[in-house]
Amino acid sequence: MNQKLKAELELKIYVCQCLIDGKKFHIDDSQRQKLPVECMTKTEAKKKGFVLKRGAKPVGEWGFQIVTGGRGYGVLYLSSSFKVEK
Repeated sequence: MNQKLKAELELKIYVCQCLIDGKKFHIDDSQRQKLPVECMTKTEAKKKGFVLKRGAKPVGEWGFQIVTGGRGYGVLYLSSSFKVEK
């Protein structure tokens, strides 16, 4: 098994274990596309016409590099935590 595949599998296991245990996971920007479940931020959902369901809890945090320097953070929710905005 090569190192890239091993790292991807470890990430998926880490995220799944956090979800099972009810803990928040923390990922970097480059890892966002490799999540085993579909997640969105409130801003992404709003752009797609969704709103957060009542009682929905965040499942993770996503850290990313800002163009002007520094770091930004987003809170991730499972896609099933959103509903179509009326």
